[in-house]
Amino acid sequence: MRLFSPIPFNVRESVKASTLPATSPLEKPIYVPPKTSVSYSVFIMHRRKDLWGPDAEEFDPDRFLDERLHKYLIPQPFIFLPFNAGPRICLGQQFAYNEMSFMLIRLLQTFSCITLAPEAQHPDTRPPTEWAQAEGRKSRERFRPKAHLTLYADGGLWVRMDEAENA
Repeated sequence: MRLFSPIPFNVRESVKASTLPATSPLEKPIYVPPKTSVSYSVFIMHRRKDLWGPDAEEFDPDRFLDERLHKYLIPQPFIFLPFNAGPRICLGQQFAYNEMSFMLIRLLQTFSCITLAPEAQHPDTRPPTEWAQAEGRKSRERFRPKAHLTLYADGGLWVRMDEAENA
């Protein structure tokens, strides 16, 4: 949900004139007139090292349990926006969490091993070979994320599953 948020980009419209503060002493504040569209990327925000720490691009669920929770998320709760936040938060958030929890539990009860099957993926939808030399997380990606309204794996996410003995 953090690295691959379901809605990677969002747009809001300013209701009234506002001024966004400068992010450094060398910059000027930004004036936003009324009825201006303001775009932001949750996809990028969730990877920012200044918000999430030096390991921001790493998948590590423990960051929500260890000292990083108190260092980054609790002082700034609006840095984690997989369902947006505030009065415009997704009404389906709790439904999505419940549905995903149930699906994940049933999947883990039924299958003992789930691995990627890249050989099944169409070659045109695999990550480009030049990504292997890229910096950061991109060099490790084994699928190509794309977005229309929601984020998805280009060509699907092909997996191999071994049925559990007691399924």
